[in-house]
Amino acid sequence: MTPEPPMTSPGIVSFSYTDWLAAYPSFSETITAPQAESFFHLAELILNNTARSPIQSLTQRRTLLWLLVAHQAQLFANNKAYDANASSPTTPPVGRIASATRGSVSISFDGSALPKQAGWFNQTQYGLMFWQATAPLRQMRFLPGRTHPPRLWP
Repeated sequence: MTPEPPMTSPGIVSFSYTDWLAAYPSFSETITAPQAESFFHLAELILNNTARSPIQSLTQRRTLLWLLVAHQAQLFANNKAYDANASSPTTPPVGRIASATRGSVSISFDGSALPKQAGWFNQTQYGLMFWQATAPLRQMRFLPGRTHPPRLWP
């Protein structure tokens, strides 16, 4: 059983740069603690980090928030992570391989199975993992007996 993440107040996950970096060590060279903290605050705008969050498990919410931090870190790292011999970022591509050739080396990726709302998340493997993990939040739930206000999420 994993311990619950640290909290500043009941029902809120706080950010720990050292713990996040232990989970995502590939960012140790490119993302500083203030940057990661800023990404965490942006992630809280996407996923509610209060006691009223749709994700009640603090461990699951921490995982999802950290995925969003890693997603943003990867997006911003792409801006400066260029190999001297390459003309494109050195980050791995995301998506299903749609076609590949060998002669002149070409490869194309396809993300057409995802809705257009997933476009921003589809740019990194972390964002795509977040999108897939939060799929139940985008499902309609019918509770008979009384009317419920619509709860639309991204």
